[in-house]
Amino acid sequence: MIGTHMFHIGRPSRGSQSSRRRSRGIVAVEAAVVLPVFLLILVGVWEVGRLIQVSIVLNEAAREGARLAAGGASNTTPATLALVKQRVQDCLKGEGFPDDAVNGALVTVKNPANSWTDPCDALPLDPFSVTVTIPSGPAFDSLQWILSSVTGVTQLSATVQWLSANDLKVPTVDDSLPF
Repeated sequence: MIGTHMFHIGRPSRGSQSSRRRSRGIVAVEAAVVLPVFLLILVGVWEVGRLIQVSIVLNEAAREGARLAAGGASNTTPATLALVKQRVQDCLKGEGFPDDAVNGALVTVKNPANSWTDPCDALPLDPFSVTVTIPSGPAFDSLQWILSSVTGVTQLSATVQWLSANDLKVPTVDDSLPF
């Protein structure tokens, strides 16, 4: 005959109850140790992803400015440094950058020969570069980085090299036949 004291349904024996408590305690300690490390890694991956995304947007904005500068004109309006800067800012704003970052963005157009100031004065195939920088301070801080104090990054920049395709400066060719 089986005694009823050996099989109590719904009530664990004393040995297994303390074992379960100990097991729950171990799980709680493991979670307390692993969870902060896991969250730190997760936030780090998030920030690196954002850094890459912002770098891509800066590169695309610099390319848009360079495309405008290379043409020498936009809808018969001569391409000036102010027009290039406006195109870059429009690109940044279109990508959802905060106003402080858009307005604080530094846009520089340089040509190695220093033969022109505005892109509309460039000759065909003149090399130039367009650099877009989000400087440290309010512009950079408006991007709301979580780990900027850890990474040490205080500004972001992108530069593209381009050649002028300005055909406004091509001399006219006499197309009359010599005979």
